[in-house]
Amino acid sequence: MRVKSSFLVFVFLVALVIEATSQCSMCRLMAESSYQGGSEIGRGINDGISYIMGIPYLLLLIGGYVLFKKNMSK
Repeated sequence: MRVKSSFLVFVFLVALVIEATSQCSMCRLMAESSYQGGSEIGRGINDGISYIMGIPYLLLLIGGYVLFKKNMSK
């Protein structure tokens, strides 16, 4: 049962990666066209990318802190 659920999670994560990479060219085109037009959409896209990249690092930091505290209490 555990192997089956792990496999399903893996397949789900791979499907998310495929969807995410398909959007990169669309975002790039939107940022380039807005930059040429003098719009601030490109800056918003860059801020959004920075925010999205920061969340996994924050989760890893919190998880590491929790594991550290758990191991120190033993």
